[in-house]
Amino acid sequence: MARHAQERGVGQRRSCHLVHVSRSMYHYRHLLPSKTASLCDRIQAVSREHPAWGYRLVHGWLREQGEGSSLGRVRRLWQKMGFSALWRRKHRKIKRGMRINPSAEIANTVWCMDFAEGRLQNGRRFMSLLVKDEATAYGLEIAVASSFKARNVEAVLDRLVDTYGKPAYARCDNGGQLTASAEQAWAQRRGVQMAYIDPGKPWQNGSAESLVGTYRREVLDAEIFLTLKDAEVLSQRWKRMYNTQRPHSRHGYRPPASVYLAQITINSQNF
Repeated sequence: MARHAQERGVGQRRSCHLVHVSRSMYHYRHLLPSKTASLCDRIQAVSREHPAWGYRLVHGWLREQGEGSSLGRVRRLWQKMGFSALWRRKHRKIKRGMRINPSAEIANTVWCMDFAEGRLQNGRRFMSLLVKDEATAYGLEIAVASSFKARNVEAVLDRLVDTYGKPAYARCDNGGQLTASAEQAWAQRRGVQMAYIDPGKPWQNGSAESLVGTYRREVLDAEIFLTLKDAEVLSQRWKRMYNTQRPHSRHGYRPPASVYLAQITINSQNF
């Protein structure tokens, strides 16, 4: 109102007096603190790059980059900027007291694996084999192929054992690719015990199911694949991001690689 009066020829002092505004308030300009502006820019950049992430993952990522803002502050700014995580179906949780055997306490105790189906832009189907270290949530492999036979799975697992060492157990469901006699022969040859889950109880392989769900939400449903090579390249890029950057709630929103490498280092020092 004071500015409007000034535009009509009324002096500044008189116009402020008429609308009961102090002259200091008249000259006040609200400026977003540079620290808050910088934080908003970082929240916006992360949220646009990873639209499936909620504010907790955004906060965890920022914390790993040295940002000391609290979870509440990040949540308020994240919501104020209009971001929201993609909705996902709630899954039935394991009842208290139920125990999955064998349990994964440290890295390389239990590897879990599962398959995810995707499609190219032309409608052609492809499969992804996901292998994960259960204790640390570290993604060991995402292998992409038009289909998987037992020998293909065996080749992937051989490569992983040569790279990371063998696990005590390998947990999987009762799918055809994983229950073949060749798979049993591989496990015996490598000294790994297969831990098949009970039919109709996917929650017994919940760690692998969780990885498949995240991979589907952030890759298979979010990207367009022109060729099988596209699917392979994008899957490998996402795996690197998942391991080294994406916060994981199980470990206080630290990325899995930091937990896995720490445990491997401790284990190697004990032997």
